[in-house]
Amino acid sequence: MNPRIPKRYTLMIACTGRSPLTITFRPAVVLTTLAVVAAIPIVGVGKVFYNYTQRNHSLTEENSALAEQAKEILEQVEVLEAQIGDLQQRAGMEDDSGTAEAESAGDRPLRPPVRQSESSNFQGGLSQAVPPELMLQAAQAQIPGLLQKLQQRVQPALEKTLIREDARPKGVPLKGRGVEISSEFGLRRNPFGSGYELHQGMDFTAAYGTPIHATAPGRVVTAGWSQGGYGYHVIVDHGYGYRTLYAHMTKVEVEAGAKIERDRLVGYLGSTGRSSGPHLHYGVYYNDQPIDPKDYLE
Repeated sequence: MNPRIPKRYTLMIACTGRSPLTITFRPAVVLTTLAVVAAIPIVGVGKVFYNYTQRNHSLTEENSALAEQAKEILEQVEVLEAQIGDLQQRAGMEDDSGTAEAESAGDRPLRPPVRQSESSNFQGGLSQAVPPELMLQAAQAQIPGLLQKLQQRVQPALEKTLIREDARPKGVPLKGRGVEISSEFGLRRNPFGSGYELHQGMDFTAAYGTPIHATAPGRVVTAGWSQGGYGYHVIVDHGYGYRTLYAHMTKVEVEAGAKIERDRLVGYLGSTGRSSGPHLHYGVYYNDQPIDPKDYLE
């Protein structure tokens, strides 16, 4: 037989000389109230813990995103530095890495290695994680210096180099089919007699009237008839010590003093002057000295 639980309790508090104080209460209500009161701090602690967990998760994600961003920027900086180094080499500039070596460790910002020698690839030391903020700060600190170096030093030197390279003769001056080399640069048999002579150019044979084009931009310094055996000929000054000669033409298409671009039509193949047949005598000169055009055909 299960004991019967009373629905109400009566609590009597007696005090000497006074009427007793009677309190009647329901145990279910009291227990419920106590459970609610006890649950309040538990819910609060749970809420605080949940908020902390969410905030910690959010910070972790932010740090991961920041670290990834810093890594990408550092990789881009590394590529930029390598490209600037290649441009420096193309422009003929000396490597200024020694300047960085002279900086004190306190003044030098944190930076990743850009180029490592394959012959000295030994490394060591204790590993320590780098905070994402420091990685991002280091990457951002390098970009202004690299851009300044590129704009103020590398770009002007590279532009001069490109202009100098553009002045270098390049390619075959004849456009068309059936072009062949009939005489190389250097010592050859005299085509008009006995013995040998020094041929200061390269002869090309092709159909009579084949167009002749300049192999580099420049200024025409001579255009017309030559009393020295070249017949109708053109000489172009390309700057930086380069000149080209186009001789034995049947017709000249430029005038002295004209500025021309690469591939400009200068005349047509013929057999004027000291010539044994239709051909083009092509000469390349550097600092007024004849050089072998073969090195300038490609």
